[in-house]
Amino acid sequence: MRSSAVCVAAAALALAAQATPQSDAIVVRAARLVDVRLGTIVPNPAVLVVAGRISAVGSSDRIRVPPGARIIDLGDVTLLPGLIDGHVHLSLAGAADSNAAATLNAGFTTVQDLGALDFAMLALRDSVQAGRLRGPRIFAAGPWLGVTGGICDFNGIGLQDVDAFTRRVREAVARGVDVIKVCVTGWVNDAYANPQHVEISDSALAAVVREAHGAKRKVVAHAIGAAGVRLAVQSGVDAIAHAGFADSETVALMRRRGVWIMPTLQSFSPESATAHGQALLSHMRWMIGQQVPVAFGTDAGVIRHGRNAREFLRLQQVGMNPAEALRAATIDAARMLGLDDRIGAVETGKDADVIAVAGNPLDDLTALQRVVFVMQQGRVVRRDSAGPP
Repeated sequence: MRSSAVCVAAAALALAAQATPQSDAIVVRAARLVDVRLGTIVPNPAVLVVAGRISAVGSSDRIRVPPGARIIDLGDVTLLPGLIDGHVHLSLAGAADSNAAATLNAGFTTVQDLGALDFAMLALRDSVQAGRLRGPRIFAAGPWLGVTGGICDFNGIGLQDVDAFTRRVREAVARGVDVIKVCVTGWVNDAYANPQHVEISDSALAAVVREAHGAKRKVVAHAIGAAGVRLAVQSGVDAIAHAGFADSETVALMRRRGVWIMPTLQSFSPESATAHGQALLSHMRWMIGQQVPVAFGTDAGVIRHGRNAREFLRLQQVGMNPAEALRAATIDAARMLGLDDRIGAVETGKDADVIAVAGNPLDDLTALQRVVFVMQQGRVVRRDSAGPP
């Protein structure tokens, strides 16, 4: 079967090339391209980029190079769409602008920031979008929503009643957040020992979802314990942050409603030798086998920024093959964010978010830790002339 990204008529490619303004055109060549939809390798690809968008994709011998176009021949590397991390905290573990730059340098051209102490991430998002700062495209949630004394009550930002949660969501929407993050349960040790423990009340969570959806914002819930994941899914959240102990009924409901889970398994690595850590991995293997929708997320800030790609090996550890793990960080994560018409694949019409790695990630997922080239919306932000660092 041939890739939809490659099956472009030669005449159409030639026409696209002829119509390309000389000053805007870039052609990126490499030894391989991953078709993330099919999970296959396309040999000797060329990607024609015009004004920040992908104008054509095909075999190098089928794309005519427009006169005056810039040619970027990367050699023996593999092209991929820019990666997407659906769960980061750029304000944690260092300066946010430096963390953003490290994330982009690692090949992640889009992230979802799921919690901070204030609304500073909105300013960072806007600065990146305006080109004043170097970083990935940012979906920002603003401050965490959680109960007073709960896991997300940082520096006293916890909330006490339904009215307080309602006001916080309304304020966040008015400030311009892209998504709402709400905390439902504690951490994995508590979730394992007390599976029925839930921090937030049913009515408060219902108010959060109602207000957010009324404002056309999605809701991501931090939920690990069985009862908390069940309540979050039944309440209508759009995604679950972290692997969790969802029961079979909840997993079935997640499949029916298309509720995503972002496992963030690397963030649990310090607890991997504990009973609760082993139980979580075992349960996540079961959930993967049940085909729960998975989007890539790392909880970067808990782990070091720029090392996001280590999560791929964790996903493989719980049963995802390399093609599935790549889809979680590309087309599936793009769907979760509602951006699948713009990002998530190297395809005609999409934003020119293109990276290159040394090696073939379909054979070895550690290749995704060896990024040598990053293009973001047609701008080259990294190119290693001497191979990977």
